[in-house]
Amino acid sequence: MDLTWTEKIIEKYCVLTEDEHAGKPVKLMDWQRGLIRDGQGKRMVWLEIPRKNGKSAFIAMIAIAHMLEGFKNNSNPQVVLAAATREQAAILFGYVRNMVLYNPELQKVLEPYRKEIRLKGRPGFLKTLTSDGGSNHGLNPSLILCDEIHAWNEVKGPDLWEALRTSMAARDSQMIAITTAGGAYTFAHKWHEYAVRVQEQPEIDPAWLTIIYGAEDHEDPHDPKVWAKANPSLGITVNMRYLEEMSNTARHDEPTLLSLRKLHLNQWAGSAQPYIELSKWLKCTNKKKSVKNWRCFLGVDLAAVNDFTAYAVLYFNGEEFHSVQYYQITDHGMNKRKNKYPNLVRNWIKDGNLEVNKGEVTTTAHRIGIIERIMQEHPVEGIFFDPWNAAETVDSMRQRYGKNFCYDV
Repeated sequence: MDLTWTEKIIEKYCVLTEDEHAGKPVKLMDWQRGLIRDGQGKRMVWLEIPRKNGKSAFIAMIAIAHMLEGFKNNSNPQVVLAAATREQAAILFGYVRNMVLYNPELQKVLEPYRKEIRLKGRPGFLKTLTSDGGSNHGLNPSLILCDEIHAWNEVKGPDLWEALRTSMAARDSQMIAITTAGGAYTFAHKWHEYAVRVQEQPEIDPAWLTIIYGAEDHEDPHDPKVWAKANPSLGITVNMRYLEEMSNTARHDEPTLLSLRKLHLNQWAGSAQPYIELSKWLKCTNKKKSVKNWRCFLGVDLAAVNDFTAYAVLYFNGEEFHSVQYYQITDHGMNKRKNKYPNLVRNWIKDGNLEVNKGEVTTTAHRIGIIERIMQEHPVEGIFFDPWNAAETVDSMRQRYGKNFCYDV
């Protein structure tokens, strides 16, 4: 098959920019070549791929090829690199800038500035945007490259996504969204679910292309064949020895196993792979324990918008722990989940472990109400809050019980 314009330009002009390979010409990997070819004519390309498979450098290559095509056609190319934070945006921009600086041929056409890269003598530019920034309406991009969707700000990220998607109306532009797996029920997970649906039924959205590299939940996370399936750059940008070492640690450490599954096998956390293996968690249920004279503390982790707020009562006698959990959510958020585990939800509510509040927001009054109910049932000595979104609740509780009773940690 003949090479596409993008393939030709990348392998002719783009170079590697790191380590001992810096300055050497790029040789596209099979998965990169496949995305370029399969993505032709698609308005939206959704790629899920584990960490360290070379996606950031690939984004830079695609951006440069598009800028050069715009120079050739004098089409005023406008490339947007959209990232989670300014730091991540700077990394992406740095890849593009360094590729230009390493190649004098590219410098004849592209001129790097501090925050933009512009065409020389013709209209066209590349710039970055972030999900934690302000409004970005009014754009007219020809190519949008989104990185690490799973890390986008849960409040401002959806607004940026909407602004970028609706900015494509006036041009025959394309968006390529790339992400590693993240948490369930997040903004990114919503689009992951849609991408999977389109992958299974391409006819429902012919303009959308889904490409997902990852392991199935039932597959062995310690099997090198599974690693190869999930990591198309294994042996090139992903080190086999590193995965072997991480797998060995993960056999004995639950947090490492979660990192292996999420970051290197691309499994979305919170859906089928919890922080603690389900079989081990279930062994802890239905065990009656006398906790008289044990110390007792309460941990609080407040929700974002549609998530659960968690209240964990922890008893400790110097050697053993015993925990009782309570949860709180709005009926708006609950409606999004009731079809996923309806029987569990009914049992949680029946047992008094889940409180569902009317509306779309869990208020400070709702939170204080359940905390005080818990304090009536358990001899709580102190409350420890995750500080995110907790300032008002912490202040209210300190006014009632003193600053030495409530801590943000």
